[in-house]
Amino acid sequence: MIKGTNLVPATAPAAGVDWSSAPEFASGQLPTKIGDVSVAVDGKPAYVYFYCSAATSTVCTSDQINVLTPLDTASGLVPVVVTSNGVSSLPFSISLNGISPAFLEFGAGPYVAATHAGGSLLGPTSLYPGLSTPGKVGEQVVVYGVGFGLPGTAIVNGSSAQSGSLPTLPVCQIGGTSAALSFAGLISPGLYQFNITVPAAASGDNPISCTYNGVSTPSGEMITVQ
Repeated sequence: MIKGTNLVPATAPAAGVDWSSAPEFASGQLPTKIGDVSVAVDGKPAYVYFYCSAATSTVCTSDQINVLTPLDTASGLVPVVVTSNGVSSLPFSISLNGISPAFLEFGAGPYVAATHAGGSLLGPTSLYPGLSTPGKVGEQVVVYGVGFGLPGTAIVNGSSAQSGSLPTLPVCQIGGTSAALSFAGLISPGLYQFNITVPAAASGDNPISCTYNGVSTPSGEMITVQ
């Protein structure tokens, strides 16, 4: 996620623009540009997923661009350049890491993006009234994340179809108790799925975390158990 000023057209729709209508999908590729907005990371084209303008959006308080970084063996600080309507930003640096795991969250958090096995939303009943319900002890639930690194099978850079299990399972906990995983892997570009069995946990909000290759998801992320 890149935030700043004058990064995208000030006439962008209030809801923002995403890659759903990109013509590249017809040939099985991810778009490196939406309209006149593109991003380069370490000199390589990134895949632009979404952007919104602070001038029109009620959600984005600054111009924002969400990108999927290209495959890169570099690590450490690398340059990022945003180009909008033919004008490029000055390079700025980010830290590029092979693994930087995190769960996705509903809204502004802290509840992780999760579903029951049947696909209904998992969370406190107050989160999405009539739609979300807590998980139950012993239930297998599905949690979604990003930044867990490459799967065990090779993926094609820029392909719109990417999948594969992680080489080893992360070590996960819910409410401080170990939680068993039956699957952990990439299910689409940049998106990871974790099938986790809810262990014995206190009723209510419980912290959830996973550690993979020595790196842990951020603290403070929660899942609700009843």
